[in-house]
Amino acid sequence: MSAARRVGGDDRGAILVHVAIALLALVAFSTFVADYGVLWASRRQAQNSADAGAIAGAVGLAFDNNSDLTDTGPAKESAFLATQRNFVWGQSPNVVKATDITFAVCPDGVGNCVRVDVYRNEARGNALPIFFGYFVGLTSQGVRATATAEVIFGNASDCLKPWAVIDKWAEHWPIDPGTWDLTSTFDKYDKNGNLDPAITHPDVYIPPSTTDYGTGFHPFQADGHTYTGDYGRRFSLKVGDPKTDWDYASGWFSALALLDSSGGKDYLNNIKGCIGVTYKVGDELPIDTEPGEKTGPTAQAVNTDVDSLVNQDPTAYWDPALNGGRGGVSHSAYGVSPRIVAIPLVNPDAMIQVQQGGRTSVPISNIMGFFVEGYDNATKSVTGYMVTMPGKLVAGGLPTGPAGSFLIQIVLVR
Repeated sequence: MSAARRVGGDDRGAILVHVAIALLALVAFSTFVADYGVLWASRRQAQNSADAGAIAGAVGLAFDNNSDLTDTGPAKESAFLATQRNFVWGQSPNVVKATDITFAVCPDGVGNCVRVDVYRNEARGNALPIFFGYFVGLTSQGVRATATAEVIFGNASDCLKPWAVIDKWAEHWPIDPGTWDLTSTFDKYDKNGNLDPAITHPDVYIPPSTTDYGTGFHPFQADGHTYTGDYGRRFSLKVGDPKTDWDYASGWFSALALLDSSGGKDYLNNIKGCIGVTYKVGDELPIDTEPGEKTGPTAQAVNTDVDSLVNQDPTAYWDPALNGGRGGVSHSAYGVSPRIVAIPLVNPDAMIQVQQGGRTSVPISNIMGFFVEGYDNATKSVTGYMVTMPGKLVAGGLPTGPAGSFLIQIVLVR
């Protein structure tokens, strides 16, 4: 038996060969599981960082300053800070403001886009860790991600306030053409709501369209970038009397019965909170025909109740020095203050028809952003400032064009 073993050779140690081969396979498998897992997890985190940066940059571009494209401007600064707060495998990614945060041409060829590139790799000095890859020749690994966000203009809101405010018109009476200001009145009708023959050059209202902002309030010039005097305009909203008012003053509004609301309590609650139903430009708004000016509920909802608009964000105020002197909301406890509200603008000619009894609703001509400053008891009016604000782009809503829209939406496009 011993001779037979000598002829066949000694098989002791053969298991070491199998173990060695198995170890190589296990190391390779561990590399795939551990290091490749780190790579793919980091790839997702890098994309999250780039997405956050692009969105933050677009928000800064849309609501802070759309002309300051410098490395210290709000768009780049917001984008950079967002990337640094979204770690990639436990560390902030490498982002150079000058070259990695850029204002790219949007995929559709129009609009404002912010592109952000983030890195965690050997070239940027922050390569991802390797645990087992060295055994199979892997010396470094890294990730890069890119994202592009676009600023688009909206036409709808799900947080409309129950105030149908008369939009701005072109002044033609008594001087043709005249200049509209906060003391102007809409001169066209007599005290019965009929065309007044004594007014030979009546004022004119033209609603906004895709290519033209008409005569109405609009935050931008025709280029969609340069701000107008309407942005940051201090404005007073005062409920009107539909029985006696036929020459609307600026800021005149009629109370709205949104959804199935009825009475002062529903009206009050609709001022304080969001109705949660989307209204778009072109939708018909039912006018509240109940008696009373509703000045009490308006004052309560805006200023005096513990959960009023002002008390929802009491530290916020309008700072005229912000945004290159255009003004903005300062010291808000929120990313977007609940005191920035969406207000429907309506056609004065259509409102006249409501007062005459020819219709019970008016179409939304536009939707205005408005920072609520407070309630003036002396004039019984809501005071505040016209601003842009987040909105929605809804199919079927009438477009207002980039010059006419106060509503802005930020979308990831790449």
